[in-house]
Amino acid sequence: MDKAINSSLVRNEATVLENAVALKTTGLAIDYSNKSCGKILILINNTGSAAKKATIVKGNSLQGTEDMEISVTNGTTVGVVIESGKFENVSGDNKGMVIIKGEDATSLKVQVVELP
Repeated sequence: MDKAINSSLVRNEATVLENAVALKTTGLAIDYSNKSCGKILILINNTGSAAKKATIVKGNSLQGTEDMEISVTNGTTVGVVIESGKFENVSGDNKGMVIIKGEDATSLKVQVVELP
């Protein structure tokens, strides 16, 4: 599974963001294991010609009860801050990761920003 590279923001400093990664139907892993405040911003950009859906897959902890489906209109970027308890995997091969999947393999791109 492909992995996104997180950009780490520092208060009162400009930070160049990592390049967006294509969001495939097989999923993209987002590292959530080193977040002291437990907050990351996920930016999802739709470069396609129609609205597409991204799905943040529920984590495997007690709070992981349902996936989050996000509709992204073509030509736009949306941002979402998620709760680790609902979406982070706490065991298994994807321990410390949040998994996000795209409706297709070409339209959606993802950037991840660790918030200070």
